[in-house]
Amino acid sequence: MNLLEPVYDYDKFISDTRKLTQQYQGIIKHVTIGRSHDNRDIVMLGLGIGSKFITCVGGVHGRETINPIVLMKIIEYYAELYTNYKRQKQELFQQLSGFFTNLISEYEQMIYGSCIYELLQTYTILFVPLLNPDGYMISLLGYDSIRNEELRLEAISKDELHTEWKYNGRGIDINRNFPSRLWRPKGTQDHPASEHETRALIKVFHQYKSEGFLDFHSRGKSIYYYRSMMSDIYNERQLRIANKLQEITNYELVPPQDEVEAGDSGGNTVHYYSERFYKTALTIETVDDDADFPLDVNYRLTTFEELKLVIFKFGSLII
Repeated sequence: MNLLEPVYDYDKFISDTRKLTQQYQGIIKHVTIGRSHDNRDIVMLGLGIGSKFITCVGGVHGRETINPIVLMKIIEYYAELYTNYKRQKQELFQQLSGFFTNLISEYEQMIYGSCIYELLQTYTILFVPLLNPDGYMISLLGYDSIRNEELRLEAISKDELHTEWKYNGRGIDINRNFPSRLWRPKGTQDHPASEHETRALIKVFHQYKSEGFLDFHSRGKSIYYYRSMMSDIYNERQLRIANKLQEITNYELVPPQDEVEAGDSGGNTVHYYSERFYKTALTIETVDDDADFPLDVNYRLTTFEELKLVIFKFGSLII
């Protein structure tokens, strides 16, 4: 998978989900969890054969175009590590040693040996790399990418640069659409879980009941861990895990008072998940805080390097 592909559109994404499923039969499963309002498949790839689950989501906001392809690359990377482990252990060690110069001593047991294999024997990692395909396509290619005329005209009426578009195909911010204690209506027609994409992810949460949840967004190179509606015990566990992920990524931890921006409301993915399941739920913001939209494709390379150990480490912390 080429992280520097100039335009990574929805069709290429779907093609890659099928290729990965075919190439790594037995360890990757392809599931359509719903359809967007413009009738695009919302795809989940299950990586691993374990009976426990970790949920990882990207592409909630249309304009955050780096994380979907990075998550796809991580899936490919983990699957390759897994399948090569038993027959090419020594060759794998030599291949990877140059990549992890600074981390090799601390994380060698996680990267090498049985941990690579055993983690995906313990867990199935549920990746939804692109929850919001309609918004993603608007951001990448403009409003003409919406095929439904009514939806297209409604989106155009918001009078927003397409590269800044963070909503779904109906102009709704999915990350303010999840029922939670901090959710507040933004208008008389605003209702929680009104969107196809929201309901698709809620269904995944309830069907698989994972041990933890990571939601990848952009911008800020930061980790949101604090939940004002949750107990001190819950937040202490959140902080402990967030600190470990900070050591890998060098991302800053967002202070509790900044959980929700002034004038904004809750209703995001991690609020819903934490309140329903009382399990670890973190929002990880990638790329620089001052990055402009559309995001530079070169961020894909740096983001992959920053995130490639995160999910392995997360699994070891919540087991």
